Amino acid sequence: MKKRELTIVNLIILVLALSFGWLAFRLSVNRSPLADPQSQAQALAQAKQADGSSCSHHAPLKLAAGGDQNLNRLRDYQTVCQSFVTSKLMVFTTFSDSPAAAQADAASMAAKLKLFKQSGVTPFVMAEPYISSGAMSYRAYLAGDYDAAMTQYFQQLKNDGVTDSMMGTWVPFPESNVPGWNNMGTEPHDYALCVNKYLSLLKQYFPGAKGSILLSATTYEPDDTNWENGNYISLSPYVDALDRNLVTSVGIEGFPWMSNAKQAPHTIFNAAEFLQPDLAIGMAQVLRTRDIWINTGTFDGKYTNDASKTVHMSVTERKAILDDVLQVATNLRDYQENQYRVSVNLFSEDKSNTTEATDWSYFQNASSEAVLKDFLVQANKDSVPISISDKTK
Repeated sequence: MKKRELTIVNLIILVLALSFGWLAFRLSVNRSPLADPQSQAQALAQAKQADGSSCSHHAPLKLAAGGDQNLNRLRDYQTVCQSFVTSKLMVFTTFSDSPAAAQADAASMAAKLKLFKQSGVTPFVMAEPYISSGAMSYRAYLAGDYDAAMTQYFQQLKNDGVTDSMMGTWVPFPESNVPGWNNMGTEPHDYALCVNKYLSLLKQYFPGAKGSILLSATTYEPDDTNWENGNYISLSPYVDALDRNLVTSVGIEGFPWMSNAKQAPHTIFNAAEFLQPDLAIGMAQVLRTRDIWINTGTFDGKYTNDASKTVHMSVTERKAILDDVLQVATNLRDYQENQYRVSVNLFSEDKSNTTEATDWSYFQNASSEAVLKDFLVQANKDSVPISISDKTK
């Protein structure tokens, strides 16, 4: 090999070595938002600095009275922020399995939707597959067992004066790729059929309503009930058969995790890991949508139903993870020259007294509220729209 050629080869090797070295450095930096103890102290200091400022330059919403738990909680957020926080709230509903249930369910939802409209709030409705007796069978739903009751439900909403402008976005069968549902013996394709059926009926009565989906970043086989068996795999099997005319946005869900106090310490605090943004992009590409939303949060306490197992996340850890979530959101938004419109739903309800045994809220003390406020301030600065999933007890 000539001397000139040898020099060129050596230069190429040097460039490659430097490139891989830089990549390794970036990966080590992104490994965890909590790797540097000094950054933890700085994170808390920055959160406390937000105390004296408002979260946005907009005035708080004038929320309607009426005792609605979601609106009451939004009022608390506006008090913390001394400003507007969000005009979108996540709420939950179930399925109707009889004419009597349809009338009662519709009356309750109609009252909520009217209060939301009066308050300038748009609902983000999670239609979970539960009926009065418990988890609803996906197979029974597809077989038509609940068609009459669900038809009556939407008809009753219309009769009660609900309009398209009140409906917001509806997300049927959320998180269907995790354990806990009555979907034994189904395939991912069946999830798509369930969603298509629900949203088709919704659109018959409220053509202006929007439809969306929410899947977990961690997927389990439909027959698997072991929460330790999840994998980060493509979500395409769940969305390939979805009707693109019915689904206008996609949601990806992921949360930080910590082993209980009786186990060897282990955490998943890196937002890029527990959210798997590439999977969200994959869904959006299949459905030809640019709208992606993230459902996530941080916890104060976990395994709260057993004192010997209970663990707590520090405020500095919560702050760092929320900062990391916003970084994931902005990176996702800027992917391929700002191709996607990305928002974050902050799941922040205290579920410590439920089977979930986790406190996702931020109202434990002034330091927790400061972390919440800093997140909302930074989201506003980053132009990342926020919705809230929380309610008063």
